[in-house]
Amino acid sequence: MDSRKITIEEVKKIAQMSKLNIEGDEEKFSQLLSQTLDYIKILDELDTSKVSETFQVTGLTNVYQDGSQKVTLPREDALKNVKETARNLVVTKGVFDRE
Repeated sequence: MDSRKITIEEVKKIAQMSKLNIEGDEEKFSQLLSQTLDYIKILDELDTSKVSETFQVTGLTNVYQDGSQKVTLPREDALKNVKETARNLVVTKGVFDRE
């Protein structure tokens, strides 16, 4: 099996893109990510040439609505108790980049 070590610089880049603070644990994550990739590489040993591609196995097209609900809440009623709207949408505080 061809092993590849994830460098500390790569770990720092991944942490930065993910906005995770891993300061002081870079070496630990370098080892963990490298081990994870080595483990996943085992899948390359499987013969999947006769396995058809799939992206889901249940046959459902929308797991949140089974088609039995015919009537939905009108937009006006849905927005009736909302504190702030913009262009008929609910306005909320940002959930990203919170400090």
